[in-house]
Amino acid sequence: MQQIHIIATGGTISAKQTEHGAKLGKTPIQNLASKLDIPFSCELVYHEIAAIDSSLMTFDLVYEITEHVHKIFSNTAALGIIITHGTDTLEESAYFLSLCYPENENRPVIVTGSQRSGDELGSDALSNLQHAVWTVCSEKIRNSGVTVLFNQALFMPKYVHKSHTHFLQAFTAQYYGMLGTVDRGNVHIAQVPREQEYFKIKPPFANIDIYKASLNCTGDILGYYEKLKYQAIIIEAFGRGNVTEELAKNIEKLINSGCYVIITSDCANGGVADCYDFSGGLGKLIRYGAIPAFDYSAKKARIKMAVLLASGITDKQEIYGYFQN
Repeated sequence: MQQIHIIATGGTISAKQTEHGAKLGKTPIQNLASKLDIPFSCELVYHEIAAIDSSLMTFDLVYEITEHVHKIFSNTAALGIIITHGTDTLEESAYFLSLCYPENENRPVIVTGSQRSGDELGSDALSNLQHAVWTVCSEKIRNSGVTVLFNQALFMPKYVHKSHTHFLQAFTAQYYGMLGTVDRGNVHIAQVPREQEYFKIKPPFANIDIYKASLNCTGDILGYYEKLKYQAIIIEAFGRGNVTEELAKNIEKLINSGCYVIITSDCANGGVADCYDFSGGLGKLIRYGAIPAFDYSAKKARIKMAVLLASGITDKQEIYGYFQN
């Protein structure tokens, strides 16, 4: 008999309402799954990795989930995997998992969650889980690697992001749009990922943080990252990758200390590019040794950098190439 494996990590989908707010981990995934419509005879196999708010997710825990995915796929009976996750860091975990998806594997990993707990009026917990099951059972999703499913929409982890704090349609992919939709058991695929990256990683993970540029900011705090020996810093710059003059000076100092600096944009769409010749322009930062991250968001660039370093890739030119995809 084929198996659908469900890995539970907590989040709102596992919560119950109390007088003080939602209490996580109080609804076992089996309770929701018992109400599901399974398209054909399948065994549901449950793995409870954690029962936490996703704000408490760590690189080490996502790595543990990755190892679990590899182990499950060593079983030929596994049809696919569903991972339930809190929405706050779902997009980051999903992208991490997509970079470490087993090479030469074509079975799906679907990451989902909910905006409302299962006992709330109008909850999306059961519907998202049901749509995930239908997706795993569809031949159309094969060779897509890791996919995020939310409110009937399918997204590529690299571009998906949480765009609303409480609407059920919480996730979007802005310019690139959805991969497809799920409707009454039917999976409709509009586009597929162009390529899949594969990295074999091993802890420990580097210390990496994000600094967001803003009007008149100096970036003086970057000096503390040097003292704390952070291996990489992601700069969320303006527009095409530009920063203030003072921030540029501090970026140069940080790079000279041996820290990798990755430049992303604060815009939801488009990529960074060397367009302007001034003291805080991206061209100047590149000459200092910064790495432009084309159309990566700051969060996804941080995940990519953590995976690259954990896979043993440290050459700056090689890292540069990986951020141009």
